[in-house]
Amino acid sequence: MAILTVYVVGVSFYLIHIYNSVLTAYYRDILPYFMLFERLHKRFFFTASMLFIAFLLNACSVTAPVQEMSNARQSIRAAKEVNAEKLATDIIAEAKQRLKSAMRELDAGEYERARTLAVEAKHLALKAHQLSVSKKTD
Repeated sequence: MAILTVYVVGVSFYLIHIYNSVLTAYYRDILPYFMLFERLHKRFFFTASMLFIAFLLNACSVTAPVQEMSNARQSIRAAKEVNAEKLATDIIAEAKQRLKSAMRELDAGEYERARTLAVEAKHLALKAHQLSVSKKTD
């Protein structure tokens, strides 16, 4: 991922350099007043390329929360093994509900919301697990 980003940045700068060289060579002879706008063109293309690169980085940084979903499922499974469905009914039910909501958000492409819900489900399952273990020892 990082290699692709570096490659895109390098190619962008190279293309900007070529474009500016061609413009400067072509217009310097034909339109002398173009030199007044040369800096403006360079700044515009530099800014446009930086915005494009920022867009690419942002688009590539959002990934599906696969690990978080897996962690939530494993935590719920561990809570069930210590009989949390009977000893911490409300908490484990809420954890399951959050996991289902996370799956719906994942299917809808809302990865950040799905990640948040999956982490919440994991924390609730861990809480149910701890509560069940403490009730068993009492």
